[in-house]
Amino acid sequence: MTVQTEFITLEDLVRGEVFDPGDPGYAAEAAAFNAAVAHRPDVVVAARDAADVVATVRWASLNSVPLHVQATGHGAERAMTGGVLLSTKRLRSVAIDPHARTATVGAGTRWREVIDAAAQHGLAPLNGSSSDVGVVGYTLGGGMPVLGRTFGFAADSVVSFEIVTMDGDARTVSRTREPELFDLVAGGGHGLVVVTAVTFRLYRVAQVYGGALVFDGAHSASVLRAFAAWSRTLKDASNTAIRFLRAPDAPDVPRELAGKLTVHVSFAHVGPGGEKALAPMRAAAPVLLDAVGVLPYAEIDRVYSDPETPMPFLSGGTGIVDLTEEAIEAVIAAVGPDAATVLPLVEFRLLGGAMASDAGRTVSAHGLAYAVHAVGVLAPPIADLVPAALEGLLATLRPFGNGRGPRNFLGGEDPSAGYSEKVNAVLAVAREELDPQGLLRP
Repeated sequence: MTVQTEFITLEDLVRGEVFDPGDPGYAAEAAAFNAAVAHRPDVVVAARDAADVVATVRWASLNSVPLHVQATGHGAERAMTGGVLLSTKRLRSVAIDPHARTATVGAGTRWREVIDAAAQHGLAPLNGSSSDVGVVGYTLGGGMPVLGRTFGFAADSVVSFEIVTMDGDARTVSRTREPELFDLVAGGGHGLVVVTAVTFRLYRVAQVYGGALVFDGAHSASVLRAFAAWSRTLKDASNTAIRFLRAPDAPDVPRELAGKLTVHVSFAHVGPGGEKALAPMRAAAPVLLDAVGVLPYAEIDRVYSDPETPMPFLSGGTGIVDLTEEAIEAVIAAVGPDAATVLPLVEFRLLGGAMASDAGRTVSAHGLAYAVHAVGVLAPPIADLVPAALEGLLATLRPFGNGRGPRNFLGGEDPSAGYSEKVNAVLAVAREELDPQGLLRP
C-alpha cells in the first residue's frame, strides 16, 4: 500500500477534513500556539466528532502509524514529523449541570468557554492562568489552577473521561469505572489514551479578591524575602505567585512596565479577608502599580495577564522545596536587577494547601512548596541565547528542589521529571499495555 493510498483510505473513514502537506489549510490545522514549533505530519485529520477520533485511532493502529493529538496547541513544545496529527479543536462543547455542579466539555474546548457558561450559575472551574488554554491537555497534565491551593489540582476535580484507547475502543472511565486507568489518565494521561470529552466538578465562586501588585525591580530582594516569609503563613483561601518580568519597551506595554525589570505578586483569594491577607505584601516595598481588587470570576485572567498572542518561545520548569535565604540569594543573582538574563518571565507559584497531599494521585509537584516556570522568547537578536539561559536558570534552582517538577510547567523537558520513580514505572507499564506499538506520542 502506497502512502497516497493510505491517505485516501483514511479520508474515506472520517467525516472531517483530511489535509496532506501542501493542501490549503494544512499549515493552519497543524499550527501550535508556540510559533517555534512547526509540526510536519504526513497527514492532518480535522476530527469533526468522537466517531472521527475513533476511526483515526483505529487506522493509525492498524497501519502502525505514529499518532499525535492536538487541540488548541498550547501544550506543544516539540515538533512532530511524519505520522498522523489528529486535530480535536472542533470538538467544542460545554454542558453545565448547575444542580450537580459539573461541566462536561469536548476535547477542543477552551477554558474561556467554560468560565463564561459556568458564571451564569455562580460557578467556576479550576482553570489555569490563561483562559485561552484548552481544557483537556491542561487537565491531562494535572492542571495548575489559579485557585489550586483552595480546591486542588484540576485533575482532582475530574468526574470522568470519555477516552479512545489505541485499539480503537471508546469508553468512559471514572473513579467507579476502571478506577486504576482513570487515576493514571487524571494527571498522567499524555501518551496513554485519546480523550474526547471530560466531566469535572465546578465550585461556588462568583468572585475573588485578586489581581497583581507590581514593584520596581530595584526592590527585588526585599520583595522576594517578604514574599517567602508571607507565603508560608497563608491559608488555603489565598493563592499567589511572584513573577520577575522583563517587558519589552513597546507601544502596547504599559509605561510602568516597559523596558525594565518589575516584580509582580499575583494574588487570588476566595471568600472574605483577602485585603487583610495581602496587606504584608503591600507594605513590603513601594508599590508601582496596585491592580488588586474584587474581580468577577469571569475576569480571572487579570490575576496573571498571560499573553494570548502566539509567539516563538522556549519554556521550562522545576520545583523548590522552600525559598530559603540561600535560594533567595540564588534567585536574585539569576534574575534580579543586576542579572544579565534574556528570560522575560520567571515565576515562582506557591503550592501547598489542597494540592499538598499525594494520596492516590498521579499528578506531579507533590512535596514542593513552589512551582517554577520560566519562558524565553526565540526572536532576534537573543534567540540563540535563550536555551542556555533557560537551562542555566533551572540548573541553579534544582539543588533547592526534590528532583521533581509540575508537569504543566516542564515545557520541552522530559515529562518523566514530573513524577516519582514509582509513578513513572506504573505509567510505563500502562503505556505498554495500552499502546504496545508505541504509536501515541505524548
